[in-house]
Order: sequence, then structure tokens, then C-alpha cells
Amino acid sequence: MEHKVFGKYTGSDEYYVLPEDMTEIAEGAFAKNKNLKHIDLRNVRRIGAFAFQECTGLETVIMSNVAVIEKGAFEFCRSLHSVTFGAVKEIGDKAFSFCAMLDIPEIPRSLESIGAGAFSHTAIQRADLHWLEEIPSHLLSYCTSLAYADISGASAVGEGAFEGCRTIPYIRFGDVKIIGAKAFHKCDELEFAVLPDTLEEIGDDAFSSVRPGIIVPKSVRHIGSNCFGPADIRKSIKIHRSALYEFRNYFRVGRRSATEDYDEHFYLWESSIDVSVLDNETGMETGFLPLFSDLYPAMRSALINAFRPDDTFDYSVLDTVFVDEMRWNMKGKDRLAISRLMHPYELAEPTRMEYSDYIRRHSKRIARWAIWTGDVDNLVFLFKNDLAGDVNITELIDYSISVSASECTAVLLEQQAEAMRYSDFMIDEL
Repeated sequence: MEHKVFGKYTGSDEYYVLPEDMTEIAEGAFAKNKNLKHIDLRNVRRIGAFAFQECTGLETVIMSNVAVIEKGAFEFCRSLHSVTFGAVKEIGDKAFSFCAMLDIPEIPRSLESIGAGAFSHTAIQRADLHWLEEIPSHLLSYCTSLAYADISGASAVGEGAFEGCRTIPYIRFGDVKIIGAKAFHKCDELEFAVLPDTLEEIGDDAFSSVRPGIIVPKSVRHIGSNCFGPADIRKSIKIHRSALYEFRNYFRVGRRSATEDYDEHFYLWESSIDVSVLDNETGMETGFLPLFSDLYPAMRSALINAFRPDDTFDYSVLDTVFVDEMRWNMKGKDRLAISRLMHPYELAEPTRMEYSDYIRRHSKRIARWAIWTGDVDNLVFLFKNDLAGDVNITELIDYSISVSASECTAVLLEQQAEAMRYSDFMIDEL
């Protein structure tokens, strides 16, 4: 068939069928046409850039023979809800972006190339893309109806590829090596429990949520800032010793702008991140860092400098700079003191005694907070290490029952019974 281009459309039809001899639609040919609702492209092989951009009344498109859809072709077609594809091979950047009603039940397997943001801000619910070797940037960003995606063939996930897909609960991975910046940012229902052991790079703000205690594979060589979720959400991470120096990059950019006022800083408790450092060979813990990711510049600089090129960490920063700067932040200092005693890496004896005295002086508050948060480990640690001070166990039991902290109540009842047995023993001895 002879190559023939369809130029500018000036009609007012609601339903339009292209002439049989047309094989290409020119750039912007139907752009901003408000009357068009249904179109059959018949023998068209190529749709030019922005050809139907802002055709806000367009509802259905039949493109059985189209092989190439250029950039922005259907961008902002807000009423478009049905597209009949043939063996399409190329879809350009933002081709269907902001088609808010468009759900494509099956993305064509014939696709060889998909542009950035091609299906962003659409109503797509399932995306089987297992044959793609790379997921383009912003491909499905802000597809708020997306419930499932298979990207098991991809070695790289581009920047913001699934950003803003707030309701997606599961994504199927394969041997992915690179996860770009904000790839899963603002995916509120998506919590990563396991990361592929092929992973090499994690970009800035890559994830919205990760399961507590998630292990970062030792294959990872780049860790972006705040890549494990928002700075004001507590989390715990396990990294291998060989990635310790690289982990300093996690703290390079704060959640707040450098121009903001840091005098009033209320987020240090919520922004805490527990980092367990694992031996590369055995997987055993060789270090523990009770850190924070939402810091003002002076603290952040001190923290970053504490990571050494030989993959060790200067713990004295925690016991000096952090302790001093958190003198006004009770919860943050409580957590730091207990964590340093539970995991006393490079902890000097005088400092250990200072932490112990501090905890005894504030044991009532610390115990009540442990009960409120259901932190059984901290509660047990207080009593087993003679750090509970003069707390009234009966009062703590009453409080624990009042907040329905059943596990903590059980610990306290056991501790009370043990204290009573000890008291009876002492009486018998006397």
C-alpha cells in the first residue's frame, strides 16, 4: 500500500473512520478536537506525535494495524477508556499519559519499545511486563488503580516507574540489578520483605516501605538517600559489612530543605533507623547502629564522617555528638542509651556506666514507653540487667493492662512473681 499521510482534521464528527488509503496520521492532526468520541484508524501504521492530544471527548479508538504510536499521541484524552491494539511495536513517551479512564486489560506482548511515562496517570489495573528487560522511567507512575505488576524479566527499573501507585500490594521481581530513584515512592500499600540477591543499585527515595529487619543483599554497591522510605517513619535494616561505607549516602540528603529552620526539630524519634551490620561470609551481626535519618546539617555531617572507608564506623560519634545534641529529645536519648547497652560495640566502660545511670533515673518513663509501643525486648532488658531502678511493678502491670499490652503484661507478671520468690527466699534465710 502506498504511504499516505492524513493531515489536519477540521471536521466536527463524533464518529470518524479514516480513509482506507491512509497509512500515517500527521503530528497534531486531531489535537484539541472536542467533538470526536470514536475513531477507527483502519490501515494506519503510524500515529504522529500529539496527534490526538487533548481530545477530551474521545472515548474509543480502534487501531488494529498501528505499529508505531509517537510521543504524546493521546496525552490528556481524559475520557478515553477503550483502545483496540493490533501488533503495536513502539509506544512513545507519555503517549497515553493522563488518560484517566483508560484501563488496558493486557499490554501488548508485541511491544519492543515503550517510552517514559507512556501509561502514567491512567486507570490500568494489571501490568504484565515480564518480557521487558528495562522498565522505563515513570512508565506507570500515579496509576492509582494498579493492583499487580509482573516485571520479572527486567534488570532495571527506571526512575519513578511506579511512583504514586498507592494501592498496589505486590510486584513480581526477577533478577533486577538497578532500582532507580523514587521507583516505588508513595506506593503506600507495597511493603518489600525481600530484595533480589542480584540487586546492585538502590536509588534515592526508591521505596515507600520495607519490612522490619529486611536484609540488603551484599551485591548492593550503591545506596541512595532515604531509599528505604520516608525519613519520619521508623525502620530497621540489615546490611553487610562491605556496604557500610556506602551506607553513608543514605544520610546525605535530609527530608528537609537546607534553608529551613532546624531549631525546632521534633522528628528524631520517629526517624530512627536501626542498622544491623552483618559479616559478609557468616551473616552474623558484627555491628549495630541506632541512627536517625532526619537530622539537621551539623548532626548529619558528623554522622556521615563517622563512616570510614575501611567499612568501619566511629561509634564515639553516637556517645558524644548524638548524646549532646539529643539532651532535649527524651525519647531519642532513651532509645540511644538502651540500644548502646544492648549492642555495646566499641562502648567504653565510663560511657556504659553513664548510660546505665541515665536509664535507672528515667526507668519509669522508659518502661511505660516500652509498654505503650509493645517493645517487649526493651522491657525485659530493663529488668534482666538491673536497670529498672525503683519502678513500681504493680503500677506498671495496671498500666500494661489498661493499654492491652498482653505480652508486656505477661513479662511484668513473671517479673513480679520472681521478685516475690526472691523475697520469700530471703525471709527463709533470715
